[in-house]
Amino acid sequence: MKVPFSVNRLIDTELQFAKRFTGVLTKSYGLIYFNEANKESHDSNHAIITDFVGVEAALKDIAFFYKSRGITPRIYASLKDNELSQLLPHLQKQGFIVDMTNNSYFLHETESIIQPVHGVYFDRLMQVRTDITELVLQNGFGDWAVKVLERHLRHPGYHLLGGFYDEELVTIASLNVFEGYTRVDDVLTHVFYRGRGYSSALINHLVKYHKDISENHLYLYSAVPEAIKVYERAGFVKLPHNLVTWQAYKPL
Repeated sequence: MKVPFSVNRLIDTELQFAKRFTGVLTKSYGLIYFNEANKESHDSNHAIITDFVGVEAALKDIAFFYKSRGITPRIYASLKDNELSQLLPHLQKQGFIVDMTNNSYFLHETESIIQPVHGVYFDRLMQVRTDITELVLQNGFGDWAVKVLERHLRHPGYHLLGGFYDEELVTIASLNVFEGYTRVDDVLTHVFYRGRGYSSALINHLVKYHKDISENHLYLYSAVPEAIKVYERAGFVKLPHNLVTWQAYKPL
């Protein structure tokens, strides 16, 4: 039975997301995610501050932890109300640069109106193959993104779905199934096959696939207008909650 939706439960899922593919240390002030074998991955190497008491000391500890390992110190939002207004003076004092990511969160609530695309079929991908690596790199991501996929695929709750046309992988997207909530991620289309509806068809398939495997709330986030239009056609509705997304980093 699907549990009632709770924005706090969704936020908790977001904060725990990186545990699926990287190491984590629990601190009195929050979480430190790290992977020294994948230093270029921001998602694999960032801290989250959940307790603002003694924040100056927390920022110094975060900076020391990452710099001592040759990793750029980075902090992600904890999605708490008024978080950035409280942290910003301290971040600036400690030499952190803040970037607003301005993502909006969407929850799947209505039926998809996306029409199938003739000749496209879908399959679950169980390992990183050459065609997946090529697709990721052609979308402007580095080897670090491939390493994240490899780690992700070790977890049974991770479902990487591929869309194929004429036997060639043309688009991918993933589901991360947690307790009560499932996150959509890794939505990429081969640069040579964009504008043909393949990604939309995969999202439409992904929604149906998820219904077959889980009663979870299905959600995603995006700041890309073109992608948001696809998600809305697939039945995703923007959450009214003001979840402010940002990240801060301190140059090495």
